[in-house]
Amino acid sequence: MFCPKCGSILTPRKAGEKTVMGCSCGYVDKGKETGKITEKVQETPKHEERRFEPAAEQKITAPVTEIECPKCHNNTAYYWTRQTRAGDEGETKFHQCTKCKHKWREYG
Repeated sequence: MFCPKCGSILTPRKAGEKTVMGCSCGYVDKGKETGKITEKVQETPKHEERRFEPAAEQKITAPVTEIECPKCHNNTAYYWTRQTRAGDEGETKFHQCTKCKHKWREYG
């Protein structure tokens, strides 16, 4: 809550036996006590849980490179890179075989 007089943040102050919100400029909001909620908080609606089920065969749009698959020995694989370590280290290159869909990584 902000002071309508100077715009500073109101802080709790003692006014006799009652605690009120006040400001260093001298403004005192006598109508509201601290520690009480004065506004109703509206509950946000709960979201229903949804499951994502990918299609059995999704089309991959990654570029293809010539590299041997360690599982089926196919000579082509999709590849993509991600920064998985610190920023001053090289990216990690991921591969997925175009034939058996086996995935592996190569640290660079």
